[in-house]
Amino acid sequence: MVGVLALAALVTLGAPAGASTPAAANTKFCDAAAKIGSGNSGSTPTPQQAAKNFNQFRAAGKYAPAKVKAAANRIASVLSTIAKIKPGNASDLAKLYTSSDFRAYGKAIATFLAYQATCASG
Repeated sequence: MVGVLALAALVTLGAPAGASTPAAANTKFCDAAAKIGSGNSGSTPTPQQAAKNFNQFRAAGKYAPAKVKAAANRIASVLSTIAKIKPGNASDLAKLYTSSDFRAYGKAIATFLAYQATCASG
């Protein structure tokens, strides 16, 4: 489970090298995206933090273009699944690892972070 949760921690990393630069993000998106991960302690979020981050990604996605909104929703879906995992339940982990959302998680993170990178740092 730690490995799964470590993937969720990727949301705090910068955009990957070679990512194309999208149009500048709007202020509402940037404000909502800046709140993602607030209150998380450590680098690996707990299931409770994953649940909170789920809502934060959904909120940011509301203000993003369709492609970024879809990425935010995919990330939120993975975080929702993580939030529901019972410690020590291999079946829960297997369902996560075989889900289409998990397989596309890395691309969704890259899409979201590339757009977030266009927010003015302040």
